[in-house]
Amino acid sequence: MNWFQRTFSRRRFRSELSEEIRAHLDEMTEELVASGLPPDEARAAARRQFGNVSLVEEDSRQVWRWPRIEDFVIDVRYGLRMLLKNPGFTVVAVLTLALGIGANTAMFSFAEAAWLRPWSGESPQQLAKILATTPQGPDGMFSFPDYQDLSAQVSAFEGIAAWSRHMKTLRIGADSQYVLDDLVSPNYFSILRVSPQLGRAFATDLVGNTPPVVIISDSLWKRAFHADPALVGKPVWLTGQSYTVIGIAPPHFHGLEPGVPTDLWLPATTEYASSELADRGDRDFELLARVRSGVSAGQARTELQTIGRRLAHTYPAVDKARDLALVTQPERLRDALVPVFLLMASVGLVMLICCANVAGLLLARAETRRSEVAVRLALGAGRLRLLRQLLTESFLLTASSALLGLLFAEWSFTLQPAFLPPSEFPLGLDLRLNPRVVAFTVLMSLVTVLVIGLVPALQALKPSLVPALKGDVSRGLASARRIALRDVLVVGEIALAVVLLTASGLLVRSLLSSHSIDLGFSTRKSLVFFDLVPGIAGYDAERSSALFAAAADQTTRLPGVIRSAFARRVLLSDSGGGATLPVAIPGITLPQGQQNIPIKFNAVGVGYFQTVGTRLLAGRAFSPADDSLSGSVVIISQAMSSQFWPGQDAIGRHILAAGKHRQIIGIVENAKINRIHEAPEPYMYLPFAQAPSTEGTLIVETAADTRPLVASVRNRLRDLDPNVPVTVRTLRYLMRQAFWEDQMAANFVVALALLGIFLGAVGLYAVIAFTVNQRRHEIGIRMALGAGYRNVLGMVMLQGLKLAASAAAIGLLASLVATRLLASALYGIKPTDPISFAASITLVFLVALLACYIPARRATRVDPMVALRYE
Repeated sequence: MNWFQRTFSRRRFRSELSEEIRAHLDEMTEELVASGLPPDEARAAARRQFGNVSLVEEDSRQVWRWPRIEDFVIDVRYGLRMLLKNPGFTVVAVLTLALGIGANTAMFSFAEAAWLRPWSGESPQQLAKILATTPQGPDGMFSFPDYQDLSAQVSAFEGIAAWSRHMKTLRIGADSQYVLDDLVSPNYFSILRVSPQLGRAFATDLVGNTPPVVIISDSLWKRAFHADPALVGKPVWLTGQSYTVIGIAPPHFHGLEPGVPTDLWLPATTEYASSELADRGDRDFELLARVRSGVSAGQARTELQTIGRRLAHTYPAVDKARDLALVTQPERLRDALVPVFLLMASVGLVMLICCANVAGLLLARAETRRSEVAVRLALGAGRLRLLRQLLTESFLLTASSALLGLLFAEWSFTLQPAFLPPSEFPLGLDLRLNPRVVAFTVLMSLVTVLVIGLVPALQALKPSLVPALKGDVSRGLASARRIALRDVLVVGEIALAVVLLTASGLLVRSLLSSHSIDLGFSTRKSLVFFDLVPGIAGYDAERSSALFAAAADQTTRLPGVIRSAFARRVLLSDSGGGATLPVAIPGITLPQGQQNIPIKFNAVGVGYFQTVGTRLLAGRAFSPADDSLSGSVVIISQAMSSQFWPGQDAIGRHILAAGKHRQIIGIVENAKINRIHEAPEPYMYLPFAQAPSTEGTLIVETAADTRPLVASVRNRLRDLDPNVPVTVRTLRYLMRQAFWEDQMAANFVVALALLGIFLGAVGLYAVIAFTVNQRRHEIGIRMALGAGYRNVLGMVMLQGLKLAASAAAIGLLASLVATRLLASALYGIKPTDPISFAASITLVFLVALLACYIPARRATRVDPMVALRYE
């Protein structure tokens, strides 16, 4: 029998050992009988020669056993019996801890996928992102010539990969759908060291005259092509052009932008014309480099800065005042610590509340086991041995909870779509129980064992032996200490709930305040947005401008339409908000000899400002006369006017934007460009006819319900050209996108706060109920001596409310410190907002009243005869 069988089959091992000893004694007895001794004397002599049978058995077991493993197995078996003996306690404790562990695991999975996961590819510690530092701040965008120059001159890197996010239309049969594509340098997959699961990667020497090829993501392959293994080598239609599929990306590779998975990859060298790739001013690519083995980040950064100065000297028109910087994987993770800490701290408070609840249950359970512990101590059991046994029970509780929590977290991943912002494309983080997430859960579980088990176990090992052995569980200093410790735990968990409630109140009030922000356009109008991409149907910029003008004209004639306009993009929409033009302003001195300033812009049609409700503060709006044949004009925001012409009239002045002299003809109010909480910044509006685009949005203002008009507008647009794809959005859709982050933050913390106060109420109820049970004889005597219903009810309620008041005071002090971390996430209110603090305290006391009333009412029903009979 090996050690495993001896450990887990102890009865069989002991039986075989006893049989072996018995056989040995019988053999000795037979030898003595053969020598002439009578059988009885021979048997006694054999026993004397052999020695104490029980001692030999014990010594033999000690020789053959693995003490630590066997003791652990014994502890586990005993712990399982004790937990199964109290199924109610076990179920409540396991479910409580599973809730906390599962929530923390799910949130850590989110944080790991969003911020902590290394860049995709082999040896991600060698990867680093290249950024440019400018007087306006960091800039992660580069032109393709910049990428080529860096790739040719740098020696500290094995190579540099470039990528740029775009959109195409995938046609399968008669159906079409938008897909997100990355235009990449041909060495993209080789730099990342990612190999397709089917087919091959791009050849690194692809040039413009090569037939178009594409690599498709695993998700698109399964979603659109039903995982057809024969797809490699076949053509697919993208934006009216045939591409040959040469590879299928591996399942867990979704590109380099977490949360926005890439559908397919195209080589930039075959997508762009050589003249477009040569435009050094067109910064459309991000760069990721792989540092050579043996080269430090400092050496690579120094070489990169040297090349950056060289490029700025060689191409001063576009690269002057642009230095190069390197962001390594450790630096990227360091920058992510703040959002990760805030996220995990909030959900960690719930875990602490769960631990406090279970620790309170273990303390209450220890009261019922005082006699058992006292007997074991009296019989000689060591305190360390008993401590290990009690911690093993806590380990079994936590291990069961961890397994259940992992299942809960795995299930919660399926709820991700319900929490994603509105989007035309499939969004979502790659949430999964990878080794890092499982390791986090294991570590958290081990800490939980100590948090919930150590203090109750130490308290259980300090019984008053004489009262405990007599069976009197109501006396002794140890009992009072345990009651006080349970009170401390309840006060702690309610205080944590106060912190969560206060934070949720602040975020809810901030969200309400955000809805009152002046966005720079009207949110009360009934607007519908029809996104058109004429470029997909082969339109150039000039034809696209004519199509948009015709669409606005035709739509305005429909019944129920007040007015129509069009624009290159809609404010607060999910794309195009970062587009800039280089602007030179006469009389403005720029830092470090910089020749121009990148300023964000939009190209809009006639009637745009009136349609969306942006107020014109000075000058005039665009008119049909502002076409491609007239003088170049521009309308600027109030922030741009104040920054460059403070205290002066900007109307009539000229700026040089994108190489053209443009006259300022109007000033409009500041509008939110990308985010609702962004500070006002310089912004320009160009006439669409003078800055045409192959994509844009038709904006339709309706008099009433928008739904009946959508079909009519679609029909008009289809009559103009059925090959131009149309996507419909409403103003409500855009507002949901704009406020999604604030709404989700408020929902998340409110949910945690409600969960925390619920657990706190359960803990308070348990303490008061246990106290009532311990004092039932005292209460019975009080009632026998004349105490009335209200006296008993008030006495019990007062004890609970004292705990709630102490918790509220501690929670308020903790909230004053903790809510300062939310200052950057709040709008329109301060972290010390008195209404939020007052609301959280009021809710705590209401919940505490309810939690105390139930056991207090039960206390009033104690029969006085029980107490008199006991005495």
